[in-house]
Amino acid sequence: MRRGNQDRWRRQRGQSLLETAIMMIVIFTVVFWVIELGYFTYTYSILADAANEGVRHAIVISGGDPSGTQTVVKNFVATSPQNISSSIATTVTFPDGSAAPPNRVVVAVTYTYAPFISSFMTTTTMKTYAEGRMVVQ
Repeated sequence: MRRGNQDRWRRQRGQSLLETAIMMIVIFTVVFWVIELGYFTYTYSILADAANEGVRHAIVISGGDPSGTQTVVKNFVATSPQNISSSIATTVTFPDGSAAPPNRVVVAVTYTYAPFISSFMTTTTMKTYAEGRMVVQ
């Protein structure tokens, strides 16, 4: 009887190794995508804050100068740990025609986000878009 148990254990020895290897792949994949999602959320947060900073600058300081506002947005993004200032597109528009009160100001920031996994395999990129709107008072 003792001999039968040893044979069974010997046959099942590789089973736990195989199950562990399969689960490690699943666990690492989930952890990787959680980190990727956090990085994407952080990128969007930077863009949203930059758009709000651009709107504030367009209303308070620039007085309708879109190029100055675009520079402020790029400088704001450049100060973040994730410097994506070279690849963002910023548009400043005045839907009501001018920056004089009580007109609106819209600052839109666009960035093409490429996931980290694209270093290992071909993936699609995602357009990230943030917009700040405010009424000049």
